[in-house]
Amino acid sequence: MVFAKNQRDQRLGATLVETALVMVPMTMFLFGIFVYGQLLMDWNLLVHAAQEGCRYALANNTDPSINTNVQAIVSNYMIGKSNSLTNITVTISGSHQGFAIPVNNLNPGDLITVTISGNYRFPNIVPLLPLPSALSLSSSATMICEGGP
Repeated sequence: MVFAKNQRDQRLGATLVETALVMVPMTMFLFGIFVYGQLLMDWNLLVHAAQEGCRYALANNTDPSINTNVQAIVSNYMIGKSNSLTNITVTISGSHQGFAIPVNNLNPGDLITVTISGNYRFPNIVPLLPLPSALSLSSSATMICEGGP
C-alpha cells in the first residue's frame, strides 16, 4: 500500500509540473490577444477622430481658426486615451488639382485632408515577453470640399 501512495503522489507532482508548463505560454497568449485587441481599438479611435476632424474642417473651411478648432474636436473625440496614445499631432491640408493650398482658400471640388499621428504605448502586462516601448500610429481622412470663399 505504501508503494501505491508514492506512485499517486508522483503522478500528482507530474501533473502539477505539466500544468505549470502549459499555463505559462497559455497565459502569455491570452494577454497578447488582449494587448493586440487594445491596440486595434485605439487605432480605430484614431481613424474615427481623423474622420470627425475632417468633417468639421469640411463644413467650416472658411473659419480663420480652423486649425485650433479641428485640434479641439480631435482632442475631445480621443478623450481618455492620453495614457496609451501620446505625442498626438493634427495637421490639416488642402489641395487644388494636386497642389497644396491653404485650407481657407479651398474651392468646391478641392480636397481637404486631416492627418493625425502619435505614439502608442503598449501596456506592460504580458509576463516574460518584452514589448516595444512605442509604436507610431497615423491616420488620415480626405474629403471633397463642397463650399468655399
